[in-house]
Amino acid sequence: MKSLYEEIRLKNIFYKFLFVITSITFSIIIAFTILFLIVPIFKNKEIIPVNVYIFGTELSNKVQEEINNAISMGIENIYNRLLANIQFSIALFSSALVIFAIVFGVIYFSKIRDAENLIREIQKTPGLFFKQFYREQFDKSVSSLFSPDYIKRNDAINKLSFNPEIDNNDYDLLQEVLYNELSYDLQVYYYQNISTIMNILLKINHKKTISLLCKILQEQKYDQTKHSNLLNYIVADNSDKTVKYIKDNLLNSSELSTPFISSLAVNRLLNNYLDYIFEKCPSPILQVAINLSRSDEWHKKPDTILSLLYKREDTDSNILQYYIIPHETIDTKEKIAMVLYFYAKDKEKFKDSLSSLINRIQSNENAKKEFLSLAEEDKYKELVAEYFTKNSYQRTFFNNYQDSTIIEQALKKTEIKTISDVVKENGLCLSEDGAIVTDKNGFKYDVQLYSRSFPLPMWQPVKTGILIDRVFIDIDELKKNQEL
Repeated sequence: MKSLYEEIRLKNIFYKFLFVITSITFSIIIAFTILFLIVPIFKNKEIIPVNVYIFGTELSNKVQEEINNAISMGIENIYNRLLANIQFSIALFSSALVIFAIVFGVIYFSKIRDAENLIREIQKTPGLFFKQFYREQFDKSVSSLFSPDYIKRNDAINKLSFNPEIDNNDYDLLQEVLYNELSYDLQVYYYQNISTIMNILLKINHKKTISLLCKILQEQKYDQTKHSNLLNYIVADNSDKTVKYIKDNLLNSSELSTPFISSLAVNRLLNNYLDYIFEKCPSPILQVAINLSRSDEWHKKPDTILSLLYKREDTDSNILQYYIIPHETIDTKEKIAMVLYFYAKDKEKFKDSLSSLINRIQSNENAKKEFLSLAEEDKYKELVAEYFTKNSYQRTFFNNYQDSTIIEQALKKTEIKTISDVVKENGLCLSEDGAIVTDKNGFKYDVQLYSRSFPLPMWQPVKTGILIDRVFIDIDELKKNQEL
């Protein structure tokens, strides 16, 4: 404000000086014009007679005529010179008037411009005042931003969110504040402080801040409580560089892979990475992704999950056994088709998956019909019949479907062993405390709790016994056989 007023004052002095000089100059010009051009016109010596008469001889008339002509010419010359002087004076005065008008106009419009600048400066006064106020407030709060007193630090950080004068020049300082917050033990204001600083940094420079967060996660050991909030900002960014960073962490199965999957699921962004996870990521990451698909946060169709799973060359048996088969949103027919498909690819690797599937559907008549219908396809028929031959106990689940070619084929190859047959064949003997069963070869089996399917449904009965050759031996029936 002071500089503007000083500038206007200096201009006023200059224009006053210019006006005085111009006025004096015009006065001198007008005075000299009157003295040298107009006054001489009215001098007495310039007055001549209008006409002359000569009386005498005839020659006198001729002389008289010549004299009169000379007088007329003199008068005409005087008139022309007077007219020229007047015209010149008018032209000089007009020029002076134009110059005066220009000088006056310059002064006038300069005054208007100064007034406009002054009005604008006055209008800026509140903004300048608040700008200075917030800048001073920020400078004063710098020490509090690093204070060990968490209440004072929280108050200083909260004030930052209402400070409009924070700009790119303050980025490095706020970056240090973020690092400082991450170095403290957790306390009640931690998430509020981190969120406030993050929002300010993102507002100043979004791209630079996302890179900063990635750098922090790479430098520091992942802490679920401290760093989970930072992941949300990263997964929300869809730039090529950030997407590549997330995919690299998922692929390498680092300590960040599971947190990233969880964050993607919570933010409903896991679908964007689903193809990549099923195609390239290791089984542990895939298992987490499938497990998360059970929640409403994913909203991915089960048939899409299965279609992607078929493409994998290294599908783990555990994925089918513990994640696909118990999956409530996947149709039973789809589960059966997938288990049979992978069992046909590798019998030894997926035999537990097939066993888990059969145990799960043993009380569902419709599911058993669908299983036999799909299993009787040429590519599965021999394999399933062979499986039932070796696992006769599970074949008993299908006693109502003796007309099935698979069941008939399995029955031809082996007899169904009863629990008594297994007990006698293996020479099983229960210990006195009822905790261990020993066979004829001295091998010991721990008595455990078993359910009819896995994972353990709460509505299924739990029994105590042992499992031999995939045949469950109830401890009560074993006692009866020993008594006999």
